[in-house]
Amino acid sequence: MRVVCQVDRLQVDAAERMALALLSSHEEFIQRPSGHWALRESPPMPGGVRDVLDTAEESTGLSTISFAVVDVETTGTRTTDRITEIAIAHVHQGAIVEVFSQLVNPERPIPSHISALTHITWDMVKDHPPFRGIATDIARRLSGQVFTAHNAAFDWRFVGNEMARTGAQLSGPRLCTVRLAKALVPQLSRRSLDHVARYFGIEIAGRHRAAGDAEATARALLRMLRIADDEGLSTWALLEARLSRPSRRGPCTAADRRRRAFPLPVTEDHSA
Repeated sequence: MRVVCQVDRLQVDAAERMALALLSSHEEFIQRPSGHWALRESPPMPGGVRDVLDTAEESTGLSTISFAVVDVETTGTRTTDRITEIAIAHVHQGAIVEVFSQLVNPERPIPSHISALTHITWDMVKDHPPFRGIATDIARRLSGQVFTAHNAAFDWRFVGNEMARTGAQLSGPRLCTVRLAKALVPQLSRRSLDHVARYFGIEIAGRHRAAGDAEATARALLRMLRIADDEGLSTWALLEARLSRPSRRGPCTAADRRRRAFPLPVTEDHSA
């Protein structure tokens, strides 16, 4: 929107509203859960997920979709930075069925302030394979899944860049649990993984490590999918439509403040 409309200082919310106004009336465009707009006639994706979501979009039930919940740790936030750890929590039919985790040699030093945050040091990763050594396995694990992450744009960018270095291309549908929390849990004042996990009473086993963050995100995803189902958002198309709507946070009530202060009870174990 900044480029097309030549507006230098355009806020994200304003850009989203402009894109919605310009593109939503045209049937050839569709907005994905990640917030990005795309042509409906996308190239086929591995595992047939794109075929399912495009040809049966109105009736594809969320309970039939497999989600690959991804978290990466990196040497920094720049495009030239590299992955030091990746985890994928597979969610299928309302349960976490597997959590994969792998340290990755970034082929460059890890800054000390990053090691202080993630507790991942060069000595820990130097004998592990670089990303190109696990790229085929990662592609297989993502195939046929909805790529899901907390702030999905970050993880998608890093995994996509690493894949591109091997000559492969990352593609497929995406779901951002930050956007999901914004739409389904509007009473939350902040939507970091810490705040979302605390709201649902989820303990993060190893913050800023890929496996702990991926599993916590997967558990939050399951709780929010239950909220979506309770609200009648039982299909992918309905969920996409909900995420496309501008969110309006209502007034904070006493009940909302209590929910923020105390975690929700965990009534089910969604692990395998």
